[in-house]
Amino acid sequence: MFFIKLCDIMEEQMFESPRREKNQMRFSFIKSLFHVVEDIGFNDNEIEAAEKKWGILPGVLKDYYKQLGKHDRINKSQNYLREPKSLYESGNYVIFYIENQGAAEWGIKIEDLCKEDPPVYCRLAADKYALETDNLMEFFNAMTLFQAASWGMTYSCEEIYMISEEQAVKIRGKYKKLPFELHQWCEMSFYANNEDEVIMLMINDDYDLLYGSEDEEHFKLIEEFIETIEKDKY
Repeated sequence: MFFIKLCDIMEEQMFESPRREKNQMRFSFIKSLFHVVEDIGFNDNEIEAAEKKWGILPGVLKDYYKQLGKHDRINKSQNYLREPKSLYESGNYVIFYIENQGAAEWGIKIEDLCKEDPPVYCRLAADKYALETDNLMEFFNAMTLFQAASWGMTYSCEEIYMISEEQAVKIRGKYKKLPFELHQWCEMSFYANNEDEVIMLMINDDYDLLYGSEDEEHFKLIEEFIETIEKDKY
């Protein structure tokens, strides 16, 4: 009997270790962007208490809370991640992220809470919810890029710049487009040549431009390039 029990424990540990390593790799893009080397998140008890309230929570959301949930520059530079205990229901959605002035909120359908990596929906003011991203991972990557560009990084531009389509074309020609975007609240795209930097273009008549980096040299290179294009300040 003891041998059977021991085998069960060994088998559980054997499969648990690869799962844990895989979950730790989920947010490698965000961790590289902000030079995160250890978990800065909520403890298991806090996350389990929230899961008990809702019955179940998506695996990606739980892992995000545990690994990155208490990193203020990632989660509070402009918009705000709701803490596990502060998740709330709005219609048929559980809200986990809000715009800093309450103009928008992002949530998961209650019926999707059982999914590992469910779609994310956005609502503006009294509007209906609309699909923001196909999954949570895509949302967290895109929102983190927004937070990073919005003065969340160690080295950040001091102003919001206004540029034309002509100048935006120059940025697209110099920097690689990242595969994450936000569309419902604001239309924005992101660019970079290094894993710890971001340039954000936000559609606003023409474009609003913001940028930053965790690396001083990479930031200086972006600044030198930005100085070569025509731009206005707000």
